[in-house]
Amino acid sequence: MSTQLKYKFPDKGIAMDAADAKALALRPASVEKLGISVSDSFARSFNKNAISVALDAGITQPVTTPSNGTPVQFLQEFLPGVVNILTVVRKADQVAPVVTAGEWHLEEVILKTMEHTSNPELYSDHGGLPLVSFNETYETRQVVRFELGIQHAQLADARAAATGTSPQNEKRQALAEGFEILRNDIAFNGFNVGTGKTYGILNDPTLPSYVTVATGTGGDTTWATKTAVEIINDLSTAIHALEIQAGGHVDPTMNSIDLEIPLAFNSYLTRSDGSFNNGMTAMEWLNKNYPSITVTTVPQFNEANSGENVFYLKAVSVDNSGTDGGESMIQVVPAKMRALGSVPNAKGGVTEGYTSALAGVFTKRPYSVVRYSDI
Repeated sequence: MSTQLKYKFPDKGIAMDAADAKALALRPASVEKLGISVSDSFARSFNKNAISVALDAGITQPVTTPSNGTPVQFLQEFLPGVVNILTVVRKADQVAPVVTAGEWHLEEVILKTMEHTSNPELYSDHGGLPLVSFNETYETRQVVRFELGIQHAQLADARAAATGTSPQNEKRQALAEGFEILRNDIAFNGFNVGTGKTYGILNDPTLPSYVTVATGTGGDTTWATKTAVEIINDLSTAIHALEIQAGGHVDPTMNSIDLEIPLAFNSYLTRSDGSFNNGMTAMEWLNKNYPSITVTTVPQFNEANSGENVFYLKAVSVDNSGTDGGESMIQVVPAKMRALGSVPNAKGGVTEGYTSALAGVFTKRPYSVVRYSDI
């Protein structure tokens, strides 16, 4: 370690190295030009009062490893809020309204239908009297039950909570969403339970058969290739067919009717090609002539019939057609979600069980629905 000699003058409060001290003592006049005044007594006391002290000439070498910079956790900013990952929109409740009926433990849900029969004959004093009667029939749907659970664990939940997440709330939301996705799927496709009957919007056996729409001038049936007037012709044909099939019990100009089309097909209804009535679109035509018709887009109608797109035209209900409420189609749900119970474990966690019971769809009035394909 290199050192240099320092001189201290305790009575003066001055410390300097040897060369400066000697120069200051021997040549006071030369430093007076710099504004430093040195008295004769200071110069004479140099040899008498100076004390030599050995000091370090440089900086001590570091003993720690050089830092790699500021830790990244001090350079992060978390944006407010959370972005949820979404699934495909669920439209079953708009196509087939939910009816809560029955209980979780039941095996079947039954729909009773009634047909009156009578055949008046010409009057005769001595002839037999023709009698009226009725036919009772019962349509059944089997109840299917599912289960799903939540498990709370102390360490995992505490770590999730440290990030600002409520693990209990998130798990309950995941549970509810899982049951809703399942219910929506069964509402459209039913569930295969062997010999049981749990049908959906797309495969209820009481629904009328699909009808293929007319071919357009481009040689294809799809709305993607058709003009606005050709799409209007398809809709007009369906409206006419519904009125005839319902025997006049559905009036498209007055009754509430749903036009259920594949997802994103509303763009075809709003497309104008200028070939009809100053560029009128199919949607404008509907709104003008049939304001009681509501358009709904349904993801499950894309490629629903052996790969072909379909649409339904369906009366919401039929007046004076029974004592049940008059709906054309319903979705029967004995229990959306039912708690089974909870069990604690040795480490302080809890497992909760839940179940649901679903019975699929009843098309209660098939005559109030028409279905078209290959659009």
